[in-house]
Amino acid sequence: MSALSTRPRALHVALLALLSALAVAALACSGSDPAPEPAPDPAAAAASLTAQRGAFVDQALAQNHVDWPAAAREAVLQEGRATIERLQCNRCHTIDSIEPSSRPTHCVSCHQWLNGLAPDDATYTKLAGRYGADVMERYQRNIVHYLGVPDLTRIGARLSPAWIEEYIQNPHDLRPMMEETMVRSQVSPADARAIARYFAAVAETHDPAGEHTAAPPAAAAVHVSAERVEAGRLIFTRRGCNLCHTVGNVDTGKTRADLLRMGAAARLAPNLRFTRERMRPELTAAWILDPQRFHPETGMPQSNLTPEEAETVRDFLFAVDPRLGPTPPLPTPVLPPAVDRPVSWAEVKESTLGRICVHCHMNDHERDNGPGNQGGYGWPGVGLRMRTYETLVSGQLVRGGTGQRVSVLVPAVPGGVPLLLEAMLLRRVEERRDRVEAFADYVLPPDHGTERLGMPMGLPSIPDAELAVLRAWIEQGCPGPTEVTGMPGIDDGFLVPDGPIPVNHGCAQRDLSDARPSWATQPPPEWARPAGH
Repeated sequence: MSALSTRPRALHVALLALLSALAVAALACSGSDPAPEPAPDPAAAAASLTAQRGAFVDQALAQNHVDWPAAAREAVLQEGRATIERLQCNRCHTIDSIEPSSRPTHCVSCHQWLNGLAPDDATYTKLAGRYGADVMERYQRNIVHYLGVPDLTRIGARLSPAWIEEYIQNPHDLRPMMEETMVRSQVSPADARAIARYFAAVAETHDPAGEHTAAPPAAAAVHVSAERVEAGRLIFTRRGCNLCHTVGNVDTGKTRADLLRMGAAARLAPNLRFTRERMRPELTAAWILDPQRFHPETGMPQSNLTPEEAETVRDFLFAVDPRLGPTPPLPTPVLPPAVDRPVSWAEVKESTLGRICVHCHMNDHERDNGPGNQGGYGWPGVGLRMRTYETLVSGQLVRGGTGQRVSVLVPAVPGGVPLLLEAMLLRRVEERRDRVEAFADYVLPPDHGTERLGMPMGLPSIPDAELAVLRAWIEQGCPGPTEVTGMPGIDDGFLVPDGPIPVNHGCAQRDLSDARPSWATQPPPEWARPAGH
């Protein structure tokens, strides 16, 4: 065979060798350097997470939704609404479709309105022109509490109606950064049941009475490992839940001072060690994911967690040891010594009686007599009025409907503490259950420790410095005003006229005089008169 005849065969062999080498190289490259994956689409990932979260919340809400018979639901709503209005829960709270008290009688809206008036506001200017700029400054300076309280809109969708029923009858401190606490109402078991059923009917969840819907299914017991509890704690702290919330005394990496800097958000944030009592597990995780699905105007922000992360936080809240301290012993409050100087009516009125107490103990002619005068929160009225010296020394009604009145400025028994000061000391006993500081949590006592009400209701106890002044004023014989103050003819607010009365000294009870002092009978200013008068 000639050389020419062998050239094609050699070329063919060379080409085969080259192709084999290229194939081996390609295989080698594919094994060590795979083609890059396409970049993830952030919008698609966000949409997927939103869909997962929505489906999770839908399932939790559907699991707790029940169809009430229309007529039965309406009857429960009407009974609950009437009970809530009778007990005056709407003095402070926003409650679904229940009309709140008018602004002058609604603690929160009145304070928010006054506190929100700027000096250059037209309304502020008008009021300052009528009453005086000093009066407006005094009003705003004294507004400290009731600028925000929990909104009760649709709480039956997330809170256990059985827990609501129990809490109404025996409230305790839920919000360690809030100085205001739920007032002790004189609520019968039937009233508490009516209110709990109202919230259940609004949210269309299980009837706590079991009359119109089946009872809620028992929550499944779930063992939570220590590792999962710790994982939940880490999510809780890293995602900012600890900016507002406490969980008993669990270390969340924050201090009380940190929470104080958060302002209103932390004041309204509950102590989450009570979550396992207040909420069902599936609703807790759903609430963490999307609180606006339960109440569109809630201040609770969305967490942007995955459903799995929300369940992990839920398990942390339900299973963590809150590390509570022991219940403190029942206190025996003692009056501080009286200040060693003369004390006037003007001083005790300005410091305590006219700044705090009068909000519940207004005079009969005012638009709102106050629950401490006409009654409220389930308690009968005692007719105690603190707007003026004349009405304070007329005392309060003796319970029993006899019409008899007794002084609150003298002891009930010889050698005892004057009734007014005794009530203020009892508030310190109540605070063992009502005022629990953040990160100083303990096992709550079963009740408030006193049958009688402490004063002021729902607010911090009167400090020693003010008690010492009040005690001195009483021990000095309850001296009355030496000059007329207020604005003639005004029948509501700080400017209700006040002044000397025929017996202007002494703590004994005395009835309002038939011949009223001249300062109490002046016509109102022209702007305060009804049209045509």
